[in-house]
Amino acid sequence: MLLNEEQINEITQMAELFFNLDEIAANIEVDADEFRTLIMIRTGPAYDAYMKGWLSGEIPLRKAIAQAAANGSNPAQQMLLNMKATAEIGKL
Repeated sequence: MLLNEEQINEITQMAELFFNLDEIAANIEVDADEFRTLIMIRTGPAYDAYMKGWLSGEIPLRKAIAQAAANGSNPAQQMLLNMKATAEIGKL
C-alpha cells in the first residue's frame, strides 16, 4: 500500500490523539485490514508516522501523570508505577 504525504501526515496527527487504526484507515480512505497489517509489521513510513504521532501524544500525558504523582495523587502514583514496571528492561 502506497500512501501519499497527506495521508502520512494525517496518520501522525490522528495517532497523537489516540484514534484507533480503523478510524485512521477510514479517514485516510484505505482498507482497514491492509492498514492494520501495514502498522503491525512495525516498519515503513506508515508505522513511523503512527509511532511519531502516538509518542507525541503519550509524552505530555505521561509528564502530566508524573506531575500529578509528585503532587501526591495516589491514582497517578499507581499509574506511574505500572508504567515503570512494564518499561523495565527485564520485562522486554
